[in-house]
Amino acid sequence: MQQVLGALIGVPATMLVAGGLGLVGVTLWSRLGITRRREPIRWAHLGLGVVMFAAGALLVELEILLFGAG
Repeated sequence: MQQVLGALIGVPATMLVAGGLGLVGVTLWSRLGITRRREPIRWAHLGLGVVMFAAGALLVELEILLFGAG
């Protein structure tokens, strides 16, 4: 039962961490890799990526505290 409850927290946490890192990476790539064809992604997306990453990291910590690292 603990594994199921841990997965209910751990899976969304992993998705938030991966999505946040991806959004930060794409935003920075869009801004630093200057292309004249397209408008770069807005800076708000960088903030959203950081918030998603932080929320995922906090959920991972919560899962570890509640259900252990196993």
